[in-house]
Amino acid sequence: MKKFIISIALAGLMATPVMAQDFKVGYVSLDRLVAESGLAKASRVELESKFKSREKGLDAKSASIRAKQQAYEKDFPSLNNAQKEAREKDLSQQIDAFETERAKFESELSTAQNQLLQTLLAKADAVIKAMAEKEGYDLVVQDAVYIKPQYDLTLRVLESLR
Repeated sequence: MKKFIISIALAGLMATPVMAQDFKVGYVSLDRLVAESGLAKASRVELESKFKSREKGLDAKSASIRAKQQAYEKDFPSLNNAQKEAREKDLSQQIDAFETERAKFESELSTAQNQLLQTLLAKADAVIKAMAEKEGYDLVVQDAVYIKPQYDLTLRVLESLR
């Protein structure tokens, strides 16, 4: 059985040079697609417009809490215990509410970014597949340590996505 497997493997290796002549390979850089495509740029603008005002609101709340914290620290020596407890409780509640709101914001932003990325990748995959089928590519890779420039299809995919 072992000899049979070895002979099959050797036969496959001997046939490889003949097959390699007809093998057409291409490469697409996903990093470049995400950075340079018009769809990605439009998506970033959309995200920024959608989330910028909320981010500014969170920044304002953070600054307000910091100012209250500094005022508390400044007033600390002159406050009685009841006043200290009340201000500490108020600050603690504001910080907790801010952290909850910030976490929700970051989660929603991340979800929106992922959805837009998935849309871009789905469109890019469709373009790549159509190009590969039309032009007879046997393999199109999206991640490689090294690739000769002649195999890089990224620019053509970017143009097709426009």
